[in-house]
Amino acid sequence: MQQRLNAFLTPLSLNSLLLACLCLTTLSSQAVTDSQTESPITSNTAPTPNWQQPTYILKAFAEIALKNEYRQTQHRILKWQSPIFYSFSYHGLKKNALIESLFTQHLTHLQEITGLSIQPINANHTHANLHIHLTKDSQYQQVITTAAQSHVKGIARDSNCMGSFKRNRQHAIADGVIVIPVDHVFSKGLLVACIVEETTQLLGLPNDSDWVNPSIANDVSKIELLTGLDYLLLKMLYSPKIKAGMSQQKSLKILKSELLKFKKSGIIKRAQYLVNQSGLNAYLK
Repeated sequence: MQQRLNAFLTPLSLNSLLLACLCLTTLSSQAVTDSQTESPITSNTAPTPNWQQPTYILKAFAEIALKNEYRQTQHRILKWQSPIFYSFSYHGLKKNALIESLFTQHLTHLQEITGLSIQPINANHTHANLHIHLTKDSQYQQVITTAAQSHVKGIARDSNCMGSFKRNRQHAIADGVIVIPVDHVFSKGLLVACIVEETTQLLGLPNDSDWVNPSIANDVSKIELLTGLDYLLLKMLYSPKIKAGMSQQKSLKILKSELLKFKKSGIIKRAQYLVNQSGLNAYLK
């Protein structure tokens, strides 16, 4: 969840503000500089960045995947085990194809990383299980209450955007909701950050942490696009060997083995390069 800081500004033209937002995002995304492009071979004495150490990655996974910023958890794996079909709903706003395009680019990127089918609703499948609500800031609380059915105290006041999901008895995620107050996020230049963070967290990485870095789960760092570490966490969560409902002890034992394979194949070393080849990373970097 993106934390709210100041009051909102009434929007001018949605598309013109979005273009300005994209320019700002392009600049801020440069903060993630570790392996932005595939680097030439360097000296063997060059230290490995901390986030590329397997022990750090496992600790980060336990923090982001097995905890929740709003409630106590059973420290079990949460993930989708069925295809996602998403839809857009507007509250007091006109349809905006550009915003929908940004969502689609990022959701397609998540599909490529995880192997999970993520598609818009269509003639053959009209029922959505991921509901994206675009609203005015003045209706933000109302939409949270009715669409997300969230009763977290002060969430509309304290957040710039929000997402929530429901799970079944097997801890598989079955339904998700995202609510974005468009005028507010435009005024703060946070549209892209909200799209990336909320959709990614809804795949089963629900927690935020100030020490997990670089990651979109770190609100302090203001990172807006997926990082190499986020890429690895998603790949780990959606490994076929990791099942919804697995305990922390069992899942981390399997993931140690998976990380060893990642290291040997070079995926860890090339993670930032790989994540930058698609989605909003490729579009905005």
